[in-house]
Amino acid sequence: MRRRLLVAIVMLCGVAGLGGLASRYVFREARKPAMSFRELKWEALIPANWKPAAVLQGLDVARLQDADPRAMDALARMHDAWKDAPTVPALDGAEVRIAGYVIPLERVKDEVHEFLLLPYFGACIHVPPPPPNQIIYVVSDQALRSVMTMDAMWVSGVLHVEHRDSPWGRSAYRLQAERTAPYELPAKQ
Repeated sequence: MRRRLLVAIVMLCGVAGLGGLASRYVFREARKPAMSFRELKWEALIPANWKPAAVLQGLDVARLQDADPRAMDALARMHDAWKDAPTVPALDGAEVRIAGYVIPLERVKDEVHEFLLLPYFGACIHVPPPPPNQIIYVVSDQALRSVMTMDAMWVSGVLHVEHRDSPWGRSAYRLQAERTAPYELPAKQ
């Protein structure tokens, strides 16, 4: 229990960066160059005044035992804080570019039109999923081919505040993809 609580706290309080995962999908050319989209970091999707860790204030997590009712209560409070995660209304309608990890929602043959974009590797595959303001539901009019679960990619398009449930978690944003491209780590200098 203590480990599960600590993992949940780490996921609640921070968003990990993208790792070097090779992508195996074919990307398509866009109507607009990637540079014309505003690049977003995942933190930008979280309102500055949202402090979900506040529900744990005064609780010494390191001292909790597996059967401690306070640990169960803390998990329930964290779940509620995540479930009600607020969005950033100013981003509604923004043309953005964001990198993340993919979970295909539907696949027809080798083509994917709908997927979740996530801030860190393994999100939604493990429990608990990130808060909804850290899950983006992506729709692409053109199919992505050979995309695999947890491929890292850039997605550019118009972002909307829109809640949607999926088997992998609840998203608070929808991105109409205009461009996708593999994510590559910056060259070391």
